[in-house]
Amino acid sequence: METTLAPVTIGVENIDWPRIELFRKRFATLWDNFKDLNLDSIHLSLERKKDGKYEGGAELPNEYRLKGLYVDFRHFYLKDNNPSNINGFANYLSSLTDSTEYHNFIKREKRNLKSEFIESGWFQHKDKSFTTKQVLDVWFNAEIFHNDPKKIPVILDWMEILSTQTARSMLFMAVYDRILIVRNINWSANELSKTNLHLRMPKSQLTT
Repeated sequence: METTLAPVTIGVENIDWPRIELFRKRFATLWDNFKDLNLDSIHLSLERKKDGKYEGGAELPNEYRLKGLYVDFRHFYLKDNNPSNINGFANYLSSLTDSTEYHNFIKREKRNLKSEFIESGWFQHKDKSFTTKQVLDVWFNAEIFHNDPKKIPVILDWMEILSTQTARSMLFMAVYDRILIVRNINWSANELSKTNLHLRMPKSQLTT
């Protein structure tokens, strides 16, 4: 892939190097975890019944193995001033340069945090489309990491139309699509150092 560089325009002493190194470290752990799943490709076989119920999905590792992936992904999802939150970190990188092209690159990557699989409009419940944010928020807080009493009824409502395999596949794809964006943001800053004050972006995507 051809790349171009965006010069960093703030002083080296003003860059939050610990934050950048933490992001890199957490991404390396996440990427190793993801590769360990040995998913050469993801095949999805889904069906929407006439009654609005969904069946099928992807053949995925067991729920305990996937939870390990979600634990490492969670750093990039959590807010509350988490330094590795993908939105916050992408915005931080964008603040390091005056390059309009780089700012546009970051905006594109952030738009792609919305999983096309989830948000194509194909998944509908009560005449509303599911959203990536909704799927992550509800499943993480009602089942994967917490038992939020406000979220549990939402899952029970969803499971009236989603098979277990479909629900697991939706959550995985929401995470997977975001992992790819985390990878792209990490790549962009991967060569940034005190002696190399540049951020990378794909040359083929210089327009919005």
